[in-house]
Amino acid sequence: MARSQVSSEERIFSLVLALVASTNGLTKHELLSSVYGYADRYNDAGQRVALDRQFERDKEQLRSLGIPVETIDSPGEPGNNHLARYRVPKTALEVPHGLEFSDRELMMLRVAALAWREGSLSAEAARALMKLESLGALIDAPRLGVSAGFGATDPAAPALLQAIGQQAEAEFDYQLADRNEPLRRRVMPLQLHRFEGRWHLISYDLERESPRVFLLSRIVGAVSVRVGSSTWNELPAAIETLIEEAVSGLQRLQEQQRVAVRVKPGSIAETALLSRSDSIQHGDEDCEIQFGTVDLPELATEIAGFGTEVTVLDPPSLQQLVRERFEAALELHSATRVENAHA
Repeated sequence: MARSQVSSEERIFSLVLALVASTNGLTKHELLSSVYGYADRYNDAGQRVALDRQFERDKEQLRSLGIPVETIDSPGEPGNNHLARYRVPKTALEVPHGLEFSDRELMMLRVAALAWREGSLSAEAARALMKLESLGALIDAPRLGVSAGFGATDPAAPALLQAIGQQAEAEFDYQLADRNEPLRRRVMPLQLHRFEGRWHLISYDLERESPRVFLLSRIVGAVSVRVGSSTWNELPAAIETLIEEAVSGLQRLQEQQRVAVRVKPGSIAETALLSRSDSIQHGDEDCEIQFGTVDLPELATEIAGFGTEVTVLDPPSLQQLVRERFEAALELHSATRVENAHA
């Protein structure tokens, strides 16, 4: 298969199989020269540095999925990365002893995991899929008469994952909350990162020449992936450093931008917002919750959806944003009533 046809999912899965199958572990040379998705580029000297970096990123991705990649140092030369061996303990992907599923249960779990993966890009779903496949649950979802991709709220995700896997540039229109027209952005996508329950793209902005974070739900229209135009090796710092810088920026903003709301006990709003709180005061008839947030407009939209279950106490800017959403909903409702009356 040509290199352009090897998806990042295929490469990652092939790497897991190799790491699990080896009892004593495999060296980086053995993995890169034999694993599907690496081997076709291994003999190209010009690709060696990029391939090495990709392997390091893939290892970290496996660890983020909860798959422990063990590093075994060479007894003669501890610390030598060329002689170190890598493996994944077989127990890491085993279903707990005594737990069994019928064929129908396996089928339903497979469909659920596929839908979860496609809809939310969940790490838990990816890990569940690997365990199910180890049990033989290789179900062809389209043949079941259902779509495994339903519920996807971020249509930009597949193209961005493709760009990350191929180390390619991407262009898209980005709609800021305070602008009428979207802005065009040209970036090197680095990672999809979930923060405050929303998916963000961590990238290096090629126009601004700095790490930038974009909310996936604000990417409008199609994402253009420029395969073959990679400037990955020209980035000013290691990928991990750029990602850490971007995530640290999100965390700082979350700490600085504080929110206080009052919610009705037992409401859906209380359930949704309590998980974010770092300060809770329970009263006789209400509950005050405080937390930090990176995106006031997105939070305002969410809070407006809870209706009277939430009252914003602070900051005033969030109160205004929520008020604007209620007014917009009222205006739309009034216009619909007038239109129906004249129909």
